[in-house]
Amino acid sequence: MTSLQAPPAKILIIDDSLISRKKLSSAVKQLGYDTELAASGEQGLETLNDVTFDVVLLDIVMPGLNGFDVLHAMKADERLRDIPVVVVSSLEDERDSVVLAIYLGAEVFLLKVFDPVLLRARLSACLTKKQYRDQEKEYLNRVERLTAAAQIVETGHFKPESLQINDLLRHKDALGQLAAVFAGMAGEIYQRELRLRKIIHALQGIILVITVGVLWGSTPAISRLAENAAATPLALATWVNLFLAASYISIAAARGQFATFKLKYLGFLAIWTVIAAILQRVVLLFLAGQIEATLLALVATFQGFIVFIFASVTRLEKATPQRLVGLTFGLVGVFVVLFDKLDLTGAGSDWWWLLLSLSLPTLYAIEWVFVAAKKPPDLDFLPAIGVMMLMSSFILAPSAIAIEGSLFFSDGFGRAEWVSLILCVVIAFTMITSFKLVDLAGPVFASQSAYAMTMAGIGWGMLLLGETLSSTAWIAVALIVVGLLLVSPKPDNTEIVIKRSFTK
Repeated sequence: MTSLQAPPAKILIIDDSLISRKKLSSAVKQLGYDTELAASGEQGLETLNDVTFDVVLLDIVMPGLNGFDVLHAMKADERLRDIPVVVVSSLEDERDSVVLAIYLGAEVFLLKVFDPVLLRARLSACLTKKQYRDQEKEYLNRVERLTAAAQIVETGHFKPESLQINDLLRHKDALGQLAAVFAGMAGEIYQRELRLRKIIHALQGIILVITVGVLWGSTPAISRLAENAAATPLALATWVNLFLAASYISIAAARGQFATFKLKYLGFLAIWTVIAAILQRVVLLFLAGQIEATLLALVATFQGFIVFIFASVTRLEKATPQRLVGLTFGLVGVFVVLFDKLDLTGAGSDWWWLLLSLSLPTLYAIEWVFVAAKKPPDLDFLPAIGVMMLMSSFILAPSAIAIEGSLFFSDGFGRAEWVSLILCVVIAFTMITSFKLVDLAGPVFASQSAYAMTMAGIGWGMLLLGETLSSTAWIAVALIVVGLLLVSPKPDNTEIVIKRSFTK
């Protein structure tokens, strides 16, 4: 096994005398060191800036930059100040100059007529001192880095890799052991906070999923009530969107959020308007007048599977086996309920309405994936929704007048108007909660609100419309709950902030 040897020390000789340079160079090389020569103070400083040296042999009396100037420049440079300088002197006529040079920072002096043994001693002493100084600087640098890492941890904004102290762990001295203990403790703190963050993140996602599901789940039943009270689909969609536009624009204006609104958002908002504010709204209100609210809530569960497919194909989120199993559980539960609820045989089959209603969860899925993938990062939701709903109202209003004859349901503010107002308020809260959910947990997990919507829709249908489910259907609903729990939120990649102090 061969041992690695340290390279020989590098000595810079600065002297304007060619004879002195060659004499010193020859003697230094015989001692096993490498040399480089400079014929002036200017050349010596240039060489020092380009190459790293262990010792400088410096003549004092030189034209141009003399030895004092070179010494002063070296001590003023943080990179050069710790290089030992040996003053080369003829002694007879330069005694005062040598004393001044040593006062300015030179280590020792050497006679131009020198003894090789003395040269060896001078260089050996300088090299030993530099070695100790380099070790001291390296140790202090490690202390500073460890202190900086402790300050980062104290702020509470850190990841283990951001501490940048892994290379300190290879040292086997006391400071290396301290760095290892510190890194281990910081890692344990981070992992503990990460686990807590994941639990909180999951709970927040589940709460928002349930909230969105309960709110959305009520919209089919409320929409059906509005249809039963003579509210027409296009006119109802127009009033709902106008209410949302007025609400969100007023809130956004009061908060000053329109100050950052830019015209470049209009392309995104135009597509979003067509998907969400027009197609979704009209399809929902049209179907609500034709089929049971419970059925609409059940069919909406297909949104989760559709979002999963879209997000996996576009690589917006990772298609993990656990998520696929969770979605499968949910879909099995939905199919069991559908077969229990619908008449899918004979001449009066509900297949046609079932297939038509699948367009609703498809539109929901398209919207959520589109928003998650294309939403400008600096776009505020409040003014965006307000503008989107206002744009859709200008499109829906003429259509309602042309097709349904009027935007009004009756001559006064009757039952249809009251139910429509309730629907407006519910949809307003639902949209804000839905977009918060997509931002927090991602579109795949957010789509699980469709399962919560299914269960809520069943409850609202029973409460408001007197609809019922069999015991078989309730077992299937339990499968839906299992599916919801298996589909976890997307990973939270935001920086962890530890809200506590480690100092007394």
